[in-house]
Amino acid sequence: MKNKIIGGIVSALMLGFAGLYCAKDDVAITKDTYGIITKGYSALRIEPMVFAGIIIYLGKGESVEIAERSREKSWVGKMNDFWYKIKTKDGTVGWVFGDNIIIHSSKSKVTMDKIASDFMEREALQIKKYLAGKWWSVNKFGDFTNHCLELYENNKYRSYQREQESRAIVGRYRLDFNRNEIIFSSGTSFRSNLDLLKRGNEYEIKKNIKERELRFAKIGLELPPEPVLTTKENTKKP
Repeated sequence: MKNKIIGGIVSALMLGFAGLYCAKDDVAITKDTYGIITKGYSALRIEPMVFAGIIIYLGKGESVEIAERSREKSWVGKMNDFWYKIKTKDGTVGWVFGDNIIIHSSKSKVTMDKIASDFMEREALQIKKYLAGKWWSVNKFGDFTNHCLELYENNKYRSYQREQESRAIVGRYRLDFNRNEIIFSSGTSFRSNLDLLKRGNEYEIKKNIKERELRFAKIGLELPPEPVLTTKENTKKP
């Protein structure tokens, strides 16, 4: 009896997963189907293949119209998905790989813009929560070098060199999803913004500067009290 119950549960789960898979594959593309680009610098290609020419690069959070879906899935790296023919707000048409887009059916353009805006807000909050903490620059061997960067969830930051904390640079940072970059309003001790790269469920922050790589490792979540910004620092736009 017990084996029959377990077998029934397993069968139900398998059917459920199959149903979810079919539901995804059977999404109907209509004139009211829209999508949101989920990865910055996503290539819009001439044809639905990874080696096709690139028309433009799409920004993360961009709302687009879906015109068509490829008949079959394709492999791009480790991802297997459909290609979608899309139209941008300025009328540019091309193909984008399915792993780079979320599909929403029967939504008005106004609604999609709101969905895209909400998506970007959630993304920004999640990333800022991940980034919050103390980061220290490291070399290619993982040894700590000279720069410390303290990032706060409310967009404030402190940047200073080893043994020069009293001379820390403070300001606000913002996330530029189109360039995958962290931009600092008042500069940094290492005199550069940083690239923000996603690796699985984690993020890397680094920058190639004059043929050398500046990389940071997170060393802790505890931070000193957030910096008090002057009126000038508060009004600077990153």
